[in-house]
Amino acid sequence: MLVERTRELATLLHALEDCRRGRSAVAMITGARATGKTALLHAFGEEVQRSEALLLSASCTPGERSLPLGVFSQLQRNVPEEFRPARPADDLAPLLDEDTKRGHLLREASTALLAIAETRPVVIVVDDVQYADELSKEALLHVLGRLRSTRVAVVFTQGVGAREPRSLFHTEFLRHPHRHSVWVGLLSPRGVAEVVAAELGSRIADEFGARYHEMTGGNPLLLRALLEDQHRTPFDGAPVAGEGFAEAVMSCLHRGDPAIREAAHALAVLGTHSDHTRLLARLLGAGQKTAAKDVETLADMGLVQGTDFRDPAIREAVLDDAPNLPELHQRAACLLSQDGEDRRVVAAHLVSSGEACPAWALPLLREAADAAILDDQVCEAVEYLEFALLDHEDQAPVDLVMMLVRLKERLAPASVLQHVPELGQAMREGRLLGHGLSWFVRLLVVHGRGDDVAEGLAKLVSRAEELDDHDRAEVAIARMWTAGEYPDLVADVPQIRLEPVGVDVRTGMRVDAATALSQVVDGRLDENLIMTAERVLQSANLAEEPSDEISSALHVLLYLEKLDSVKTWCDRLVARGPHSSPGWHGVPAMVRAEVAYRTGDLGTARDHAQEALEKADPRIWGASIGMALGTLILATTAMGRYDEAAAAMRQRVPQHAYRGRYGLHYLYARGHYHLATEQLHAALGDFLTCGELMVKWKIDSPGIVPWRAGAAEVYTRLGNHAKARELADQQLALPVMDRSSSRGMAMRVKAATTDLRQRSQLLYGALEEVQAAGAQLEVARVLADLSQMYHELGQPDRARITARRAWRLAKDCQAETLCSQLIPDNEARAETSPGEARAEARWGALSDAERRVAGLAALGHTNREIATKLYVTVSTVEQHLTKVYRKLNITQRRDLPADLWNVVALGA
Repeated sequence: MLVERTRELATLLHALEDCRRGRSAVAMITGARATGKTALLHAFGEEVQRSEALLLSASCTPGERSLPLGVFSQLQRNVPEEFRPARPADDLAPLLDEDTKRGHLLREASTALLAIAETRPVVIVVDDVQYADELSKEALLHVLGRLRSTRVAVVFTQGVGAREPRSLFHTEFLRHPHRHSVWVGLLSPRGVAEVVAAELGSRIADEFGARYHEMTGGNPLLLRALLEDQHRTPFDGAPVAGEGFAEAVMSCLHRGDPAIREAAHALAVLGTHSDHTRLLARLLGAGQKTAAKDVETLADMGLVQGTDFRDPAIREAVLDDAPNLPELHQRAACLLSQDGEDRRVVAAHLVSSGEACPAWALPLLREAADAAILDDQVCEAVEYLEFALLDHEDQAPVDLVMMLVRLKERLAPASVLQHVPELGQAMREGRLLGHGLSWFVRLLVVHGRGDDVAEGLAKLVSRAEELDDHDRAEVAIARMWTAGEYPDLVADVPQIRLEPVGVDVRTGMRVDAATALSQVVDGRLDENLIMTAERVLQSANLAEEPSDEISSALHVLLYLEKLDSVKTWCDRLVARGPHSSPGWHGVPAMVRAEVAYRTGDLGTARDHAQEALEKADPRIWGASIGMALGTLILATTAMGRYDEAAAAMRQRVPQHAYRGRYGLHYLYARGHYHLATEQLHAALGDFLTCGELMVKWKIDSPGIVPWRAGAAEVYTRLGNHAKARELADQQLALPVMDRSSSRGMAMRVKAATTDLRQRSQLLYGALEEVQAAGAQLEVARVLADLSQMYHELGQPDRARITARRAWRLAKDCQAETLCSQLIPDNEARAETSPGEARAEARWGALSDAERRVAGLAALGHTNREIATKLYVTVSTVEQHLTKVYRKLNITQRRDLPADLWNVVALGA
């Protein structure tokens, strides 16, 4: 017996002492269910049996109510034979319908009990008397009425509940002069610690006793179950609820009034809410006072604290016990919606119901998803939208499907493929409208539904005048994006003329991005395109992904060959983009890889290309895989890793990739692999196929891929210098922005087809172009050609110094193939030659500014040209040259060391 229960037991023993002294006594043990009333009663019974008193006991259950005199029959079984009535209570029950005999028979049965008291004390205990049948209650009341001067003690236990009326026993009890009241409440923290210490030791009790009390509220049944759970699984002393605890929770509920159990189910469904009582009453169909008392009863049982279950494990057990859980969630959702509750709260109940989504809830679920997205809870938003579409696929608005697909791509990109046929059908029927149209066009095209897009866009464009400004803008964006990515699909679809007013800022930015990309691929270049792309990137909304305007703006900068700018933006986007999306880094990583290749950072290009391919399931790349694979092939080929390049080429590229811009990148890269591995005709076929498509689609811009330079290099190796020169001239005639690596490539290739005099001018010009563009690998290639030229001119020292410079730059780029062509490995390890040492000593005497001026002068530029290139005055150039002449001990320009031009290439 717990210390906390000894006081209650003492009260009962006092009643027993009254009985032994010849005074009748009555004790009523009350308390919530599962708080230990029965245990206390059993402890008292053991004390009675150790005395000379006769113990007559009975236990009541809800089923006892339908058995007439069932409780009284239990009491009679312990009566000595000589005192038993002539007819047992079981035999009397059928006769009790006759009112004339009723009183006589009850007196006969009770007289037998009172007769015993003449010989020895009698203690009658009845557990859960509220469940006794009516006839037994009547008989017991009869006994209570005749107890005043007999040696009889009657002890009852009665569970208290909000919906149970006060019994007649209370009335009779209150009239008795020797009454004893015992309230059995929940165990205190100290009492819980006592139980834990007895079971698990004092150390555990001291450290975790408060937690055991917090979880159980001091309910002995819950506490005992929780302790037993700890024996079933390894633990460190902290309580962990298991199956036993859950079963104990259900036992507490099933011991009492079913109405209290229903209230617990409803309370578990509602969870924490600011207006619990009112909502609970409405959900139960009861009054607020009744609902409040139900909660109070659950609190008396130790299940609830305040207005919520004291531990999540209790709530889970109650929910598992609820047979009508879906219905409760649906009703709760309806009530909360009527009250204007937060849409996400309502949506959570709808989803938890697991039932088909009612039609009235579709707009609400859309609003709930929007709110979840703003809070960056993408998984939650997807859950709401999937429930909204459950059993409504045929009637669901297309924009709801579109919203779901965009979110699912952020979480599990491959999962969106199941929606492609459905969206393709909607596109073909011209039903795809609203925000994100261009993104869905991209989704459909990259997964081979280009014909659906072409047909759908044609229908939307034909009815453009019927659309509002926003939808018309979305159609225009989709059409321009498709023209930039897959121009052949919309060759017969007219453009839409947009007014600068009527659309929001975000849509306006997306229009600008699509327009800029369209202009770049068409070759209509101007400075405003750079500002437009950077403005779009600065204002991009990264909460949504993937973003068509981000992709368009990055490609604008890439194709304009603004490599430093696009590198910076890719790094920023990867750092700022949502980390929850496995596919977010795909586009920036793919573009960043291409930038790294063009700047000669081959290792970084390889790493970013592999990262882009690994970030997303290959199935979701679709046609876009062409660019990522293309960059990987280019980088590994230049690095001399032909096995890796070949492995990349074995990856499947969908056939429809060759209908768009991404396929061009792949063809161009494959051409370079074939060129590097001496498969010249295969290389030429790749470059020419690439060119044919670009010319056909009217996107013949060298900033995309300089296919003519590649084809010209093949023709040069095949000995067709005239054709190579023709292609190089064609590329040089195309517009580019400022200094361009593609222009430098064309000049380098053309130089190989000319005589030595023209070759030097072309190579010097190529050097300026690629060095200004930051294309270090191309700088190394130009230097390699210059070294060869010097060798042919009979200038071995100059050739060797230039080759070594080229080798060092190629080594920095990790271009191992070019390194081996320039200087064999053993020679590369040799010490610097005396001639190179002398040259470096001469350069060391010059300042940075003097080296730049002297280097350009060595290339043959006039003072005015040098001033223009370096943004200084002619006078400043003359002053620098004077100092150079004095330090180098020369008197005129033609005496400048020929190797000084290297400082330009190396950026000194």
